[in-house]
Amino acid sequence: MFDWINNIWIAFIMLFAAALVINQASDKLGDVLHVLGLKLKISNSVRGATFDAVASSFPEFSTAMVAVIVYKEFADVGVPTIAGSGIFNILLIPMLSIFAYKGTEKLKADRSGVYRDMIFYTISILTLIATSYIGKFSPASGIVLICIYIGYIITLYYQTKKYREDLTLGEEIADTAELQRELEDEGEDEDFIDMPYSKIFGVIVIAIAFLWVSCDAIVKSALVISDTLNIPKMLVSVIILAACTSIPDTLLSIKSAKLGDADGAVSNAVGSNIFDICICLGVPMIIAKKEIPVSFGENIIIFAFLLISMFTTAALLLKKDGVSKKNASIMAVVYGLFLLYVIGVSVGLIPLNILV
Repeated sequence: MFDWINNIWIAFIMLFAAALVINQASDKLGDVLHVLGLKLKISNSVRGATFDAVASSFPEFSTAMVAVIVYKEFADVGVPTIAGSGIFNILLIPMLSIFAYKGTEKLKADRSGVYRDMIFYTISILTLIATSYIGKFSPASGIVLICIYIGYIITLYYQTKKYREDLTLGEEIADTAELQRELEDEGEDEDFIDMPYSKIFGVIVIAIAFLWVSCDAIVKSALVISDTLNIPKMLVSVIILAACTSIPDTLLSIKSAKLGDADGAVSNAVGSNIFDICICLGVPMIIAKKEIPVSFGENIIIFAFLLISMFTTAALLLKKDGVSKKNASIMAVVYGLFLLYVIGVSVGLIPLNILV
């Protein structure tokens, strides 16, 4: 579809244009899923970990699917994009959300939600590491990842069930009013919140179509940039593609934080990572219908950063007195170390495969 993207200047222009489309489509998808979550009476932390996560992570899902179906570059494009996006999401998104939080007190996340999400996220990362250590991705490994996500959804289901039982009429009215104000700030009309299910699903399908085409464009652009500058595809994916596909996650979490919804902001960042690893990698592994070779040595440092970033953010979010803007700077330092590693590999100071 995008064979005409054949030089670096067109590639950079398309990266920028596709990123804008991805942002708009993901924002619209997030709005309708937010309305759907309200209609289904889902709590903020659960909504952030499911509907918001799906909306903001669909670019990563589309990128992984395009990589395996269209360009046959799942190991060099799909996996690094998801891993790079995961590091970006777990460090920079919570940090930016904390800076965007307008409250005078320190930002306090739902500790039970943090424990829940971090446990499932750790299991997901360790499963990915084990699969990479074997040296190949297979349909079986994809099924294991999807089963982990199913377990996550079951946990959220029971938490939602309890939330509904405890939800008072006053809280329900307050949630509806809050969403109405949020949608009005975005220029939506008053009838948006009363959108019928048929229209909700129609908007979802259209948004997904725009996301798929845009992700096809950024994957092609990234491959052109990689070939032109003679940079490994994995490094282009782990930085450029990861940043482009993480824009929706970032903006959605910042928006939630500005509205005072700390749980939604943090749960979206972590919940989207669980979706990224389990679904965005698991489904393509199954669809490939064959074993896909993967280099454990080329990915081990990136996987290590996934774990380091997760433990860093978890330690800060679990502080009893909350997280301050000063604490959030620690996340930026860890991401800076990750960027230094990528730069070191790009210029040849650090070997791409540390096991060779």
